[in-house]
Amino acid sequence: MSGITRSFEPLFTPFNQFIDGVVSAGLLWLLHYIYLGGQLGPDYQIALLLVFFLIPIFFNFFGVYRSWRGVGLFNEFKVVCSACFVVYLLLLLLGWGGKVTHEYSRLLFGMWMLALPLVLMLYRFILRKFLRTMRKHGYNSRTAVIVGADEIGQDLCKWIKRNRWTGIRIQGVFDDNATISVDGIPVLGSVDGAEEYIRENNPDMAFVALPMSREQEIKHTIDKLSDTTTSVYMIPDIFCFDLMISGKIAYMGGIPAISLWDSPFYGLSSLLKAISDFFLASVILLIISPIMLVISVLIKLDSKGPVLFSQWRYGLNGQSIRVYKFRTMKVCQDGFDFVQQARKEDPRITRIGKILRRTSLDELPQFINVLQGRMSVVGPRPHAVSHNEEYRSQIKGYMLRHKIKPGITGLAQINGCRGETDTLDKMEKRVIYDLEYLRNWSLSLDLKIVLKTIVNGFIGKNAY
Repeated sequence: MSGITRSFEPLFTPFNQFIDGVVSAGLLWLLHYIYLGGQLGPDYQIALLLVFFLIPIFFNFFGVYRSWRGVGLFNEFKVVCSACFVVYLLLLLLGWGGKVTHEYSRLLFGMWMLALPLVLMLYRFILRKFLRTMRKHGYNSRTAVIVGADEIGQDLCKWIKRNRWTGIRIQGVFDDNATISVDGIPVLGSVDGAEEYIRENNPDMAFVALPMSREQEIKHTIDKLSDTTTSVYMIPDIFCFDLMISGKIAYMGGIPAISLWDSPFYGLSSLLKAISDFFLASVILLIISPIMLVISVLIKLDSKGPVLFSQWRYGLNGQSIRVYKFRTMKVCQDGFDFVQQARKEDPRITRIGKILRRTSLDELPQFINVLQGRMSVVGPRPHAVSHNEEYRSQIKGYMLRHKIKPGITGLAQINGCRGETDTLDKMEKRVIYDLEYLRNWSLSLDLKIVLKTIVNGFIGKNAY
């Protein structure tokens, strides 16, 4: 940190703990006043005291008070929710053990439990905005040097410069093969010269961003920097695996393991995704049921055959699932054998089928798949099994798109990747968008994709 904020750094955690205790107890008091009114009885006074002390204690245990600089708000929200959930369980156990649960209003505590994480995150959102504003103006900042000017070091330089809200000010870069500057940041010397500079100037942070091929240099550099008081961060060169999805760290018997590709849906994220899918699918099916009825009648009047047909596709973890669609062709293929993709002026497509395919209305029955748990509203589009077997050997990372449930719409579709994939590069482009979705998933991204699909994603010029 710099300026006046550095002297107050030791007070930040106690201050936040006090605020969290006050907000948690104050919210319970406010709900009691609104719902029950009057004076607090002894039972509620005890509850307020427990909440005031337990929330900061468990938040500290869960790491809520660590630095969230450079970390997304949603990640912080997941930790806050986890800590709150444990406090809720403890309060319930204390109430059950003391045989006093009947003394408390279930509705009141239910509202408090739902509202508390949101209120606490509102405070954190405001605090983040305040701190980011301070950092942009040079306060609450930290100085740093970067050891390594290869691709990973250059990317780190660009990201820090582009995101001034992190408050990190790069003093310089050290590398044996670099030129005068890296993206405007001066090169202060070779890798071996980093230790001397850090000793003399004492920057707050040092990022070791050397590629894995320079293993001995990495070890030597870290050994030398361990004799300084600067905080040293190792930036692993896992970006050489360009398919990386999560980058989460797991511990196997105390040994750290970095997840190169994994599903983003575990724990709270999985629950949020499932709830949003069920809610959206239920509401949408309720709204579109009259439309589906009309489409069903038109299909029966237009040609012989069933209204719906199902086709085998790859679902979560590459498991085969049946996906429903309105029938738009005179023939139906189950998806296991070779499937000829629809082409322009395809003679197999019925008259009503042309309209349904062009507007994507043929995919409306897939909301039933969502309620069955086979699909999500948003995710990578499912392809026929035969197409998966064809492309998995030709496109690197193709099967990673099956780390989550397939979706009715997705990032690829709102970016124009619809219709026939008659060339390999068209399918590669879809996969790039699918993996980007996996890396950057959030509920807000899902909502954005749904809204864009409603506004301009139904009709596609490449959908035949």
